[in-house]
Amino acid sequence: MECVILGILASESYQREKDWLEYGCNVFHERNENQSRPLSFWTDDDIWEYIKKYHVKIPELYEMGYSRNGRMYCGFGVHLEPRGDNRYQKLRKTHPVQYSYFIYNFGDLIIQCDVNAA
Repeated sequence: MECVILGILASESYQREKDWLEYGCNVFHERNENQSRPLSFWTDDDIWEYIKKYHVKIPELYEMGYSRNGRMYCGFGVHLEPRGDNRYQKLRKTHPVQYSYFIYNFGDLIIQCDVNAA
């Protein structure tokens, strides 16, 4: 049986919490792909404790102020982030080349959605 292993937390969204309560950590034969989500019930504190205890290397992005390292340009929920410190404003400081690409290709959409990316 093929299975996708995902490192998502139930606490990351209402839908993820609902899925965890309904299916648990392993979702087999319920969706298009079989999934194992072993971190579903972990808290952020659990993860940081594990990292410290087992000396796990983490991406430098966390040292740059990022709390996630998923889809770089995804705008879902950006309107809920603090003004002056949203993911696009961080991207501008930490990854100027990727920020320029983003603004060149999607700047009009950002303006349409009234998101401050500068």
